[in-house]
Amino acid sequence: MAKIISCSIFKGGAGKTTAAVNTAAALAQLGKRVLLVDLDQQANATKYVGLDPEQINPSFYHVFQNQVPAGVVVRPTPFDFAILPSSSLMAAIEEALEPGDETMLTNILAPLRDEYDYILLDSPPGKAQLAFNAILAADWLLITASAERMALDGVTDMIRHVQEILWPKFPTELANLEIRILFTKYKKSTSHAPGVVNAAKRVYRDNVLDILVPETIEFPRSYSQRQPLTLMLPHHPGALAYFQLARWLVDTIQ
Repeated sequence: MAKIISCSIFKGGAGKTTAAVNTAAALAQLGKRVLLVDLDQQANATKYVGLDPEQINPSFYHVFQNQVPAGVVVRPTPFDFAILPSSSLMAAIEEALEPGDETMLTNILAPLRDEYDYILLDSPPGKAQLAFNAILAADWLLITASAERMALDGVTDMIRHVQEILWPKFPTELANLEIRILFTKYKKSTSHAPGVVNAAKRVYRDNVLDILVPETIEFPRSYSQRQPLTLMLPHHPGALAYFQLARWLVDTIQ
């Protein structure tokens, strides 16, 4: 049964989509069966793999409307993993979701779990219902945070919300949730980025991964070329960081 990993943080611009797409590609390159789920109405993960979100019909919207099963919407990618693509219609889903609907995604993904080794969720930013759905569906919560001082506030906000608001409401669903923090946009040539990571480790200890994803123009370029960096430039330090993450996931999450 697939392990579900949600790339999440309420703050935007922290590299969630880059992490989700490149980790999916790296896991696929390790021979794993991988499904990437795009939950963001901006559909950046969908575009990243070369799909036009507005040409997909039926779409994820129809899955949430209980019109079609999720498997009907799943698409292959050229990168040996599958994607459950998003579109702008996800905004309508977000508007329609109400308190009490936080486990809809869990139920949607349940029939797919036997088909994959890993399901990665590209969670939308903000404290939205789809973001909460991603947390509740996950076995592992991978908080992606840029290595900047202000990002620590985002990490703290995310963890407090999970522990103080979601856990009391959904103790069974979150009983075995594991949380890890992945720092992205890391500038090793500065003293600032190492200081941010060390500060996080003092608070969150082993929940902070030793894997550091460097800041590089090659990630935006790989997005523009609609190809994960792990395939476009497999020996680039950014790609190597996601290969390291993929191997860690394979070794850690059985």
